[in-house]
Amino acid sequence: MTTVLKRIKLQRPAAAVPSTHVHAQIQKRAVTSSSLGTGSGVTQRRLRLRDILESGFEDEPAAAEAGSTPSGSDSQQPTPGATNTTAGNAPASPTGTSGATDAYPKFRTRHPLKWLANAQLEEGKLVENGQPLVSPILARDACKCPKCIDASDRQRNFSYADIPHDISFRDITHIEGRDETIVRWLNDCAPHSRGDTTIFTREQIGSLKSEFRNARRWALYHRPQKLWDASSFRRDTSRIDFNDYMTDPATLAQTLHLLWRDGLVFIDGVPEEEASVGAIVNRIGPLQQTFYGPTWDVRSKPDPKNVAYTAKYLGFHMDLLYMRDPPGFQFLHCVHNSSMGGESRFADTFRAVDTLFDEDRAMVRTLMTYPVRYEYDNDGFFYSDAKPTILKRQELRVPHRVSIDARHVRAMKDVGHVFWSPPFVGNISPQPAHHELAHFVASSKAFAEIMERPQNVVEEKMDSGTCVIFDNLRVVHARNAFDPNSGRRWLRGAYLNRQDFISKAIAMMPMMPHVRFVDPEAD
Repeated sequence: MTTVLKRIKLQRPAAAVPSTHVHAQIQKRAVTSSSLGTGSGVTQRRLRLRDILESGFEDEPAAAEAGSTPSGSDSQQPTPGATNTTAGNAPASPTGTSGATDAYPKFRTRHPLKWLANAQLEEGKLVENGQPLVSPILARDACKCPKCIDASDRQRNFSYADIPHDISFRDITHIEGRDETIVRWLNDCAPHSRGDTTIFTREQIGSLKSEFRNARRWALYHRPQKLWDASSFRRDTSRIDFNDYMTDPATLAQTLHLLWRDGLVFIDGVPEEEASVGAIVNRIGPLQQTFYGPTWDVRSKPDPKNVAYTAKYLGFHMDLLYMRDPPGFQFLHCVHNSSMGGESRFADTFRAVDTLFDEDRAMVRTLMTYPVRYEYDNDGFFYSDAKPTILKRQELRVPHRVSIDARHVRAMKDVGHVFWSPPFVGNISPQPAHHELAHFVASSKAFAEIMERPQNVVEEKMDSGTCVIFDNLRVVHARNAFDPNSGRRWLRGAYLNRQDFISKAIAMMPMMPHVRFVDPEAD
């Protein structure tokens, strides 16, 4: 088969625009905008400034023709069989100090139709009409050649801080039939030496504008979460056998699938031993150490330092929200239970958010806005952190997830975590005005009432040998009061960090049940 080399013509990047020229253009257009006679002068000037930044400046100085030869491949022979078009010398560096922006070349990577530019990248194009579709800095940062990425430890051998600000594409050659695009650089950096190139696949080029480029790994977030109430949870969630969980990889994968989808799963047949809960956690990842220790007991005792160590009713809450990084998952193993009462209760806060959005979406926005400070100050320990009741997904910097059985699929994509733990509140935010605080309190009460609706609560009297695992930042848990004189009630608990869970879930993803679900909000 004959290999076809396709050359791509590039335009030389424009020289840096002197700041005096920038100021002149801004002033010129601002004066023009003030004479339009429509709208406020301030608004018009802002619009014109945006136009200047996006569309370029009038009478831009020509690119400098002189300058030192950059490091790179100027003297190298072109790829055999291809006629490579050079981009010319790199822009000359300014010598003045008139402004910080003078030091950077002006690449017009804005496309009039953003979706079209992204589509062109997905087709494997780096340039269009001689202009880059993506910053050369971004492309150079993505180089995966053996010099840039160590073959053994898979770590970088360079720092993005060392990429020259005036780096540019010297020439680009597409090898048809081999899914390869070869880039030679102007003003390259170490560990590249003269003549080194970067080879991109079409998939790599298509992912350059994505924050989550490792698509195979981030595919875990394509698996939807299921919002549940009591009836749907009982209907759709199977219980897990301990021996199968500990010995069968497929059962472990099924457990991780249920936790990722529902945030709640029960394991039966657990040996009534102190070490059992640690073994269950270690099947997924290392125990998360806290000031309670790697594992801890939950049983009534005199002079308790935590409400969980009493026999009284304990309302819906999440654990350790006073820490900056609360545990991702909690494990509670019922070693022995012969007491009267003490039923465990669980509710899906994501279902509650979806319901509240349906009933009063302004309340959801309020719960996303005002932080609550959680504190633990007891027995020589002090921890404190402030969090909103509903944390936006964007703040987690992870892909969005689609919610099954949600009334408002688009709104739920913006929900990252929920934080709810009234027993450990230090104070609510003192910043809002009275009417804002009143609305915040009303929103919190409405949210709590939704979680407490009987149809939303999964209640179970945990028997000896049962272990419950739940997402500590999605599922709230509670406990009914029990009679400590009626029998013995002993639970052992442990925590797992969320990233340790996600790491294991990604590794086990090929063994998880196949999920067929179409995002109704997808284009």
